[in-house]
Amino acid sequence: MNVICKQAIYNREGKVAFYEIFLQDRRAGQYPEGFDPLKATSIAIDVLVEMGPELVGGGKLVFVNVPAIFLEASMFDLLSPKYVGIELVENKRLTNTLMEAIDILIKRGFKFCIDDFGFEKIDYLPLLNKCHFVKVNIKDNPYNQDELKEVISILKSLKKGIIAKNVESKEDYENALQLGFEYFQGIYLSKPVMVKDTRTISFLKSTIIKIYNAIKAKNIKKVVEIIEKDVGVTYKLLRFVNSAYFPKIKEFSNVEDAVVYLGLENVAKFVIVLALSDMFADEEEKKLWKRALFRASLAEKLAEIYSNEVKDKAYLMGLFSLSWEILGQKPAELARAVALDGEIVEAYENRLSLLGFILSLVELLEESGSDETIKKVAKVLEAPPEKIKEVLEVARKESEKFID
Repeated sequence: MNVICKQAIYNREGKVAFYEIFLQDRRAGQYPEGFDPLKATSIAIDVLVEMGPELVGGGKLVFVNVPAIFLEASMFDLLSPKYVGIELVENKRLTNTLMEAIDILIKRGFKFCIDDFGFEKIDYLPLLNKCHFVKVNIKDNPYNQDELKEVISILKSLKKGIIAKNVESKEDYENALQLGFEYFQGIYLSKPVMVKDTRTISFLKSTIIKIYNAIKAKNIKKVVEIIEKDVGVTYKLLRFVNSAYFPKIKEFSNVEDAVVYLGLENVAKFVIVLALSDMFADEEEKKLWKRALFRASLAEKLAEIYSNEVKDKAYLMGLFSLSWEILGQKPAELARAVALDGEIVEAYENRLSLLGFILSLVELLEESGSDETIKKVAKVLEAPPEKIKEVLEVARKESEKFID
């Protein structure tokens, strides 16, 4: 399970000076293996916006990890520089766009920190005159004691705040003090503390349902606006539309063109499933989301046959029908919490309703896609068995396309 954690950074007097907020696999106690750093940044920013950085940091500055090559000034539009700092990681390709974004954010009052600093890393040097703090990994750096003292002396002369990272023992701490570090971070001083489980109802309500409602209203401008606020989703959408899944008409480089090309229906499925599945790194959970997407697609297709006007509701109903297994919350409770349509809530509680009937057929076909079951469902829906076979195959392909 992935959670958002914060870890205190202390000054030389032993008092908390700042916090760092980051994503962590709670079971492994480290960054989730293979998790998209863009999405991790988006989740951390979402949590700060939702909870308020002043609450998360108790009035102290909270640093957020941001992959430097994806930094955009707009990412921080909803956050105050009084409470939020920016820690740049993966500084391998510095561009004019990146430097301009940093300048804009500095003018707005944001403080910058460079992670894993070293003078031997040429890519860092253009950032040095812009940043306010630097972090040095005391466990893994190329310097001996005398060289490290010299590095710290130079950084102090440049008026940079210097943070010792990975302070894991009393010996580490005393050594860092002696070397002249000004700030200290590591499990010897403070272990990461959970701020929020990433699998939150408010995330579903504020992001996913907002996107889906904009798509349902056929408001392309609003859809583009919501997607562009999430740099991780933007990147993945453009990568998706330029992938082998679609005919190579041209290279898409902006969200609006991608949305128009894919069509709102495809964008709805992509964004919703991406937003949900990216919160889960565990393979078993991904398998459950694949099942949920299969149910969503199948429910939509069956609704088109039986009662076309409820197909949008049928999709969401199918998507959240496994919420107990995935989120530990009953479907009807979750549907109420995120303000889904009343007919969807009713479907989970009453299988005699129209959507409830469709959900029962979905479960029947999921459990057994045999010819006999297909014939029974076809008879009930007054449709040819071949049509039911077709929608089953389409649902399977869609679940594979969006999850795999």
